Amino acid sequence: MSEKINNSNMVQSIERAIDILDYLAQHPKGCGIGELSKNLALSKSTIHRIITTLKHKEYVIQNMENEKYQLGMKVLSLSSSIINNMDFIDIAKPYINDFANKVGEVIHLTIPDESFTNIIYVDKVTPENSGRAITMSSNIGKKAPIYCTASGKLLLSQHTDDKIRALLKDVSFVKYTENTINSIDVLIDEIHEIRKNQYSFDNVEYDNGVICMAVPIYDKANKIIAAISLSTVTLFNTKDDLLKHLDNFKNVAKNISKLMIHRPF
Repeated sequence: MSEKINNSNMVQSIERAIDILDYLAQHPKGCGIGELSKNLALSKSTIHRIITTLKHKEYVIQNMENEKYQLGMKVLSLSSSIINNMDFIDIAKPYINDFANKVGEVIHLTIPDESFTNIIYVDKVTPENSGRAITMSSNIGKKAPIYCTASGKLLLSQHTDDKIRALLKDVSFVKYTENTINSIDVLIDEIHEIRKNQYSFDNVEYDNGVICMAVPIYDKANKIIAAISLSTVTLFNTKDDLLKHLDNFKNVAKNISKLMIHRPF
C-alpha cells in the first residue's frame, strides 16, 4: 500500500527539481529553458534558478554548443549506488555470464521501475568470444518501455488485466518499429499467452533488428522481481533459434530464483 502524502509536508522546490530531472531523463538529447518551462508549467525564471543549482551540484550539465541541458554524471553515480546494493545482481551474475558464453548471445537482467511503466537494465553480459562487431542500444541503468520489451511484458504478466490497464492508463504506445504493440488490448491478449507459457518475446518491437526472449526470476513470495532476457539480432538468428535455448534458459532462471528464495534478508 502506498503511503498517503500530505501536500503540506512537501518541499515545492525539491518537487520541481525532481520534475526537471525526470523530464531531462526522458529527453536525453537535451532541453532548453523554454521547453522545460512550457512542458512543466513553470516560469522561465523558476526553471533557470533550479537548473542553475542542479548544474552547480553536477546533476545537470549544459551543452555549450546549443545551450541545452542534459542529465549529468552525478545522476549516474546515484543509480550505480542503488544497483551496487542489489545483491541479486551478484547472485545472478555467474549464471547469466556462463549462459551468455555458452550460447554466444547477450543476456540482460532487468527490473521494473517504480511506476511499472518501464524496465531498467541492471546488468548486461556480452559473450567473450562471439566474434560479432554488433552492439545493442541497451546499457546498465537505461530504461526501456515495459509494453514492447520481452522482460517488460513478462514482468507485467504477474498482474491482473485490470491492474495492467491502471498501470498503463497514461502511457502512450509509441511505435518504435513496425512490430511495436500499439494498444493495451493487443498487449493484454499477448500477456494471456505469457502467463500460460512463462516466457515472453520481443519480436523486433523496440530495437530494429533485435529479438529477445525473457524468463522470470521469483522471490520468496513467488513474485516476479526480475527477468533475464536472451537478446540477438535477426541477421544471425530467428525466434525459433532462441526457442531452442528455452528449456536451458528457464533452468538458469530457476537456479537464480532458488538462491533468491533461500537468501537471508
